[in-house]
Amino acid sequence: MDGRGVRDRIAAQSAMAAVVAAQSDAPARSPWARMLGLSPLAPGSRDEYRAALGELLVGDMLENLGQRWDVLHDIPLGSSTLDHLLIGPAGVFAVRVANHGDRDVVVDGALLVSGEPTDDVAEAARQADLAGEHLSVAAGEAVRVRALLVVVDPRRLVERTAPTSVRVVASADLDRMLHRSPRVLSGDEVARVSDLADLESTWPPPQPQSLDLPGLHRAFAIVRQDVRSALLRRALWAGGALAVGCVGLWLVVARAVAAVVSS
Repeated sequence: MDGRGVRDRIAAQSAMAAVVAAQSDAPARSPWARMLGLSPLAPGSRDEYRAALGELLVGDMLENLGQRWDVLHDIPLGSSTLDHLLIGPAGVFAVRVANHGDRDVVVDGALLVSGEPTDDVAEAARQADLAGEHLSVAAGEAVRVRALLVVVDPRRLVERTAPTSVRVVASADLDRMLHRSPRVLSGDEVARVSDLADLESTWPPPQPQSLDLPGLHRAFAIVRQDVRSALLRRALWAGGALAVGCVGLWLVVARAVAAVVSS
């Protein structure tokens, strides 16, 4: 009998594993670096850390769509993993998450972040095609999987030219977009695709990980807490510098006023 283990995978599993692995090889921060609040993230883990945060956010949103929807996370596709596979009344969606921070994002065929092109649209289309191929083989008939690219909290998202095969949406609009989409699958069809997607035999074998899920959660939580602590320390230093600057400016103004008054 085919094993069922895909549903046991969690949002951002691969990204968190990559962060933890990179951090385990990173040198320890010096006391001076800790005091100044320098980032604890190794250069090789910063993109994966941002990706993990985005996948966790979007994964939580998808989990809360309601009982008519089903979502699986971190689907193995061979050389890559699909962030989320969403199955519901509006169809089957291969969901890729793009977390580029608080920056301007323009959709002009490709995804441009602060004017620089990314491969997010092309990769979203590629992963949707792969997911559709695997599900179709498992079903014995064609299963349409649409590509959905979710941009996490951009400063601004402007669509100039929509990609031909990828729907791009800001995370703030995701819930509304999905619930307003026309119904294309019945409840029985959703259940059937979900059952196929949950089979390990439907997908390529996942990449091995050195930690079990509880261990991965603990290790990533430590990294996340270190990042938050460093950010807070930098904010305190910046606030202190601003306060000193304000006091210095006030003293200069006070002396200038006193000089004018006494003259």
